[in-house]
Amino acid sequence: MSSYVYGGAADIDRAIALLVDLDNAQRNALAVLQIDEAIDELQQEFVKANADANYRPSNDFIGRLSGYLDMADDHENPQLS
Repeated sequence: MSSYVYGGAADIDRAIALLVDLDNAQRNALAVLQIDEAIDELQQEFVKANADANYRPSNDFIGRLSGYLDMADDHENPQLS
């Protein structure tokens, strides 16, 4: 998703849903902690984006979000990956 353009709170919400699914399926405690940290960050950014439609997260966050959305695309459409 190299041409990803930040789409606001809806993109963050989609990434949260993916990570919650992964978290629920994960059995490795360290992986669960890492996923939980990512979910916490996403939730904080979601609150900010939901409160202000003009809010734009940092480029670092948008890069991570793009990766999560790539994973969500693969997860939702495995026949395309």
